Amino acid sequence: MLSVSAAGTRIVAAALSGVIALGLAACAQPVDGTSTAAPRTSTSTPPPATVTVTPSTVYVPPPATVTVPDKPLTPCQKLHAAGYSYDVAYAAWADAGFPANWDADKDGLPCEQSYGEQN
Repeated sequence: MLSVSAAGTRIVAAALSGVIALGLAACAQPVDGTSTAAPRTSTSTPPPATVTVTPSTVYVPPPATVTVPDKPLTPCQKLHAAGYSYDVAYAAWADAGFPANWDADKDGLPCEQSYGEQN
């Protein structure tokens, strides 16, 4: 059986204290290849300069006016624009030989698009 005396306990405690003290002291010493400089503090960069964008004025010419020539008037439109009555237009249709292009809806009555429905 192993007995430990009080003096032996003190010696072991003293030895441990020295190792701990040396070990902690070694932590404060720089190791080869490491820097002892103080850590760098970050510097703030100034904000970027304010950029003002001014829109440019764009001139767009107005579109060119395209004039489409009017369609030629039909015989019925010419008679109506000249102020003739429907009876005169009917007689002109008969005198022209009852052309089919005067009767758009093919009901036997000419010029109804110019004079309105006649039946």
